[in-house]
Amino acid sequence: MTRLMREEWQVFLMKRGHGAVLCVTFALSCGTVSAWAAAPSGGHAASAVESASRASAQNLPTANVLAPDFTGDDPEHVRDALAGHPAPGQPSSITSRVRAFLSHPFHKSQQGASAAAGASQTRAEAARTFTFVIPVSYGVRYLAKKKVLTVNVSLAAPDHPDAILLKQTVIGQSGRKLVVAPEAKAKGFVQTFDVIQLQPEGGIKTTVRGRMMLPSFDHERGNGEFAVVLICTLAPPYLVDDVEHIAPTDEEPTDITRRTSTLNGSVNAAWLIDRRDGTIITKRLHLVK
Repeated sequence: MTRLMREEWQVFLMKRGHGAVLCVTFALSCGTVSAWAAAPSGGHAASAVESASRASAQNLPTANVLAPDFTGDDPEHVRDALAGHPAPGQPSSITSRVRAFLSHPFHKSQQGASAAAGASQTRAEAARTFTFVIPVSYGVRYLAKKKVLTVNVSLAAPDHPDAILLKQTVIGQSGRKLVVAPEAKAKGFVQTFDVIQLQPEGGIKTTVRGRMMLPSFDHERGNGEFAVVLICTLAPPYLVDDVEHIAPTDEEPTDITRRTSTLNGSVNAAWLIDRRDGTIITKRLHLVK
């Protein structure tokens, strides 16, 4: 590719997949499109990184940089704490936060409330705030000549398009094209799906979008690990669990058990980050239908 063409178009397009754990798969567009990593230029002091590594969901919105390999709150840990069955080795901080807000009634903030009540409500909301990091691998584009970054990423769950997929784990092998339905279970073609999703309040909004000028966007650094960060406040009923069993059929000769856990709440902010080094690329994203 000539230097002119390279300056004219430097684009990265990425495509998110759903597998045993949400994985990142990079896809290159055709023609004169090249894949490039992206992160704002300029270094950050080590103290800033150390401070970010200690940041909790309560003070995260004010952070300017995150810890390298930032993962946020594990949706499975949050789900298990809400269900009252925290896994061995689960961070005690999540369990204690969940217990704290479950032990107090939930009250919507109202106009005219006293300052003390407002402060109490702020603390209660902070206890219900969690940060979920979702790897993305498509829908992010940078036009170098115009220095414009656009983001258009669907986070919808495959089987529930009105919910945001936070995490999916699949255990077991599908028997499709390998056995017939009556033999599936006996030959070990048994799968379990564990799906954790977020049901946003106030309508069906599962697509993250944004368009902004980023003159210092550094496209020369190599492939990054990009993700959308959702800062969410949970609200009653907090968690709805559903377990479904699907017997083998001729079309899908696999014995399938699917657990779908739905967290209820609102998305307060959406960011695009490079998880590799903790760079916050932009905080100016929003959810749309």
